[in-house]
Amino acid sequence: MKKFTPLTYVSLFIIVVLMFFSYKLKNERSQIEESKKLPFYNVKVEDVQDGTYISSTKTSFLHLKLSVTVKDKKITNINILEKKGSKGKKVDSIINKMIEQNKTTVSAIEKEELASFVFISCVDSALQQGLPQDTKKE
Repeated sequence: MKKFTPLTYVSLFIIVVLMFFSYKLKNERSQIEESKKLPFYNVKVEDVQDGTYISSTKTSFLHLKLSVTVKDKKITNINILEKKGSKGKKVDSIINKMIEQNKTTVSAIEKEELASFVFISCVDSALQQGLPQDTKKE
């Protein structure tokens, strides 16, 4: 039986590492493309009727379901009803930004940009439900 040399082991290790990073890169690119396809309506909260609206957004990396409450032309509450996935562990603070700034177009959380886009899209979709029929965006 043939013995493997240290060079063989090193070569095999390098091949495995390259395959791993190639997979990660391809997966990240796929998630970026998926994020680009999320609906963003840029709803103005001032146009949304009072009420609580529920929306969900599902991607390959994050499944999110939120309820958004609007009262007196202000976002008063955003509750996470469901959050599952590989991203979005540290993005909950984006909710506070949306409530404080009373808008959905807030800056993304550093190193959680893709998950931030899912949160923004989900809140935006919920608010879309509260628009009068004649002002809804497609």
